[in-house]
Amino acid sequence: MRLKKFFMNPLFAFSSVIAAMALYFIACYLLRFSYGPYDLDQSGATDALTYLFYGMAFSVLMCFYKDYMHTPRQKNYLGLVFLWFVALLREMGVQHWLAINDTTAFKLNYFKNPEVPFYGKMLSAIIILAVVFVISYMLFKNIKKMVRGFFKLDPMYWTIATFGGLGILTQISDRFNSHYAKYTGERLSEPIRFFLKIIEEGGESLLPLIFIIALVQFHLLLKKDAD
Repeated sequence: MRLKKFFMNPLFAFSSVIAAMALYFIACYLLRFSYGPYDLDQSGATDALTYLFYGMAFSVLMCFYKDYMHTPRQKNYLGLVFLWFVALLREMGVQHWLAINDTTAFKLNYFKNPEVPFYGKMLSAIIILAVVFVISYMLFKNIKKMVRGFFKLDPMYWTIATFGGLGILTQISDRFNSHYAKYTGERLSEPIRFFLKIIEEGGESLLPLIFIIALVQFHLLLKKDAD
């Protein structure tokens, strides 16, 4: 009972992210002494964890399908499955498949590149528009419940907020080093680049895990209401 109460705490997902990132930092810091400049991306450690978490997320989606199918939440469920699939493709490097000789398929420069064939731009545009449509639809349909649930300390909506915040943080960490070098002409110091790299790679690997936490919390809330 205490474990369930802790899991349903609004800060559970946020606390889990802090604890997991601390473990990433400690592990990578210690491994640097054994293996020199230890690179999370090159080691494949976060890739393995990320794919594991994506697999777990799909399993949880399938286990809880009754919470959504044949209910008013069915469209939300189909949207979640679609976003999971697109996120997995993105993690697997679909941008490299679409970009031909340009690896920025989901960035504006890809569409400006005259060497990229028209069909590559069309495929990228269709995927981007589909993702934007699904996210916009789900936000429009649920934004009132999300805001109300957040201020009522509903654990699922705090987990969703944690998911969004971590997603934004990983993108900032990914681009900060290059933008800093572009505008200042200098590179960040090695410890700071190391710090940002762990946030980027580690944070991306944790996103499907937070997704799982939100699904389980929602399931438990539904079960509580049914009881």
